Amino acid sequence: MSVNKQKLVKTGIWQVLNTVVVVLSQIVANAIIVRYVSKQEFGVMAITNTFINLASFISEAGMGDALMQRRDVEAQHKNAALYFSFLFSCFLYLILYIAAPYISSFYPDALVNNEPVLIPALRVLGLSFIFLALGSSSLNLLMKRFNFKTVFFSDSLTLLLSNVLGVVLAMYGWGVWSLVYSILFYNVARLVMVWIFEPIPIFLGAKLRHWKDLFSYGVGLTLVRFYNFVSGFGIILIIGKLIGTEQTGVYDRSYRITNIPVRYLGDMIQKIMMPFMVKINDQEDKLYAFFYRGMSLSNALLVPISVFAIVFCQPIVTILLGHKWESAVVPMQILFISLPFRITTKVADVLMRAKNLVFKNANRKLQYIIVLCVGIVLFSKWGITGITAAVTGAAIFNYVFMLVTIKNHVFKKGWKKLIISPFKDGAVIALISVLPSWGLYWLLNQLIKEEWLSFTILCAVLGLFLAFAFLKKPKLLGRDFVELRAQLMKMIKNKGKGGGKGKGKRKRQLLAEQEDNEAGSTTDETTVSE
Repeated sequence: MSVNKQKLVKTGIWQVLNTVVVVLSQIVANAIIVRYVSKQEFGVMAITNTFINLASFISEAGMGDALMQRRDVEAQHKNAALYFSFLFSCFLYLILYIAAPYISSFYPDALVNNEPVLIPALRVLGLSFIFLALGSSSLNLLMKRFNFKTVFFSDSLTLLLSNVLGVVLAMYGWGVWSLVYSILFYNVARLVMVWIFEPIPIFLGAKLRHWKDLFSYGVGLTLVRFYNFVSGFGIILIIGKLIGTEQTGVYDRSYRITNIPVRYLGDMIQKIMMPFMVKINDQEDKLYAFFYRGMSLSNALLVPISVFAIVFCQPIVTILLGHKWESAVVPMQILFISLPFRITTKVADVLMRAKNLVFKNANRKLQYIIVLCVGIVLFSKWGITGITAAVTGAAIFNYVFMLVTIKNHVFKKGWKKLIISPFKDGAVIALISVLPSWGLYWLLNQLIKEEWLSFTILCAVLGLFLAFAFLKKPKLLGRDFVELRAQLMKMIKNKGKGGGKGKGKRKRQLLAEQEDNEAGSTTDETTVSE
């Protein structure tokens, strides 16, 4: 089964829209909230969120993703995933509820107005991972059917509303609770939306074999996600003990801002690539070409973003966090160095999942975490700067080890091309965009004398230039954008010829459904190839 390029582009458009709405709403909301919520409160929230995120992906146990990865999905498979996720999430919430006082005593300085708020915050926000577990199966089934338009309305619009709620509560003095209730509202609202668009036939029941069909893949994926969690926000638990709650708040804001491109762009790429990779995972040449193109396109975006953010980190911190957060500049610059390596390993995660090598991937993640945790402890004597240096160094190690894993278990030929080539287009874009941007920014500062206004004008000019280059001179941006533009223009042209006619539209839908059914019938079931 070959990759339908127009379907790929259409899927990408909805994911791009989703990412743009999510990122912009998050940036604007955080830029406002951070001016009303203290560093100490952000530190408390960072610790709270860490425990909630840990329980969230463990409770779901990879069941939703197992439904996406499996080609032959029966209604009872959906029920098995839903039943297990719900029961296990309730069990974990009970543990968290009981453990909340003990967690609070481990962080004695996690106080707000001299009051220990960790206990109620954990118990209230803990409800969110039950809602996440209940919605996981429906959300993954929507993506499996390439229904990313529905995902857009279910995800980005509910997040936009939750950000508005968080801003309003913060402005009225709710402090850390503005963050808690905002997250809780988002999880409840998204659950309602995905259940409306992708209901699960819960009364059909399920047998033990249906659960077994999903369990092996789900466990392996949960291990990988656990390691991702530890390497991302899980280390907050260690950092909070090493450098205190307030400095933990600074690290958390720094990491979250630098993680925005990796989290949202990386998730967008993963969601687009996963269903297509599952279709062609037994065709090595096509899979290699698709994977390489994914790596190249990812770095064509992330390398320029990384260089731009390092150079202009000072105005970024001033605009997003305010002058009281200037201590975050150097840590953020160090973390921005790791962006290309982190996005590349995210793309590799999709490849390993599509090939059912989740346990091999988990082993790689485990060794990365050992290097990361040892580095944090050793470099913590240099404070937050030393910790961010350890995080960046571990990310580079993880990238190198990822290449070794791919060489040994996936692409034994052609892996050398993956070392340098995927970064070339990104390096060229960084060169033609960042250097002129620095000169323009210096000139604007001489004329305007307002740092935030100069930076805003610079971003607008740079955005217009990149849009012009993509539409009129895509060769400036490299081969990836030339091909992307060609497919986009072809899709728009075809839509203009007959996209508005009901019969034509219905015919295309039937053809798409037929193609998906053919892909699903190529094999009766998928097992872990370990």
